[in-house]
Amino acid sequence: HLLSELIRRRTGLTAGRYFARHLAGPLGLDAYIGLPAGTDAHLATMLESKAEALMDGADPGTELDMLRALGEPGSLTHRAMIGSMRLYDALDPSVEDPSYGGLAGAGSLSRLFAALVGEVDGIRLIGPDRTDELARPYSRGTCEVVLLPSTWGLGFMLPDSPVFPASAGLGPRAFGFDGANGTFVFADPDHELAFAYVQNAGSRTIGRMNDRAHRLVAAVYRSLGGSARGA
Repeated sequence: HLLSELIRRRTGLTAGRYFARHLAGPLGLDAYIGLPAGTDAHLATMLESKAEALMDGADPGTELDMLRALGEPGSLTHRAMIGSMRLYDALDPSVEDPSYGGLAGAGSLSRLFAALVGEVDGIRLIGPDRTDELARPYSRGTCEVVLLPSTWGLGFMLPDSPVFPASAGLGPRAFGFDGANGTFVFADPDHELAFAYVQNAGSRTIGRMNDRAHRLVAAVYRSLGGSARGA
């Protein structure tokens, strides 16, 4: 909501309306930050993930430092990830929640990321120089919130980390996100490749890449067969 206010003061539009007008609309995306009234969108029934169970008070156990910290109300991990959030009721899809409430299918997510590394029906969201910046490491080390090794570019995860691992075959300049519910999305400028995987069952693993997404990403890279282009 803080970021949305910065966008509103600069453009007059909230984050959801800006996204709809300048990204989703031109690219023909079935993707929303706040579902408009009357929108004919198919929303999957989401089953609770391990991450959401933890947010709702489940025992975090002792498997990972992050999970232990989630159970400590005074920790930075707890305050950043759980302290102001509870999922007692189903989320209202009409509410603009840029942090947690984005809605999209895999096809639209991959199309959005494709427009970060090349043209999609004549539209490219950023130039090659900015794409290079996204793919350049800006920080490495143990994240003080999730307590896991992390590599970040400008707002995107980069290889190598347990949740965004090079072992899946990711190109060295790939950038994207691994979501706590098992969603995995990335773009690879060197292969002109964009990939998105979403699920409605929720990931049962925390602290590493979802096994199914790992296998799919590895298969996609194998299918390229050394080609310089992907789709």
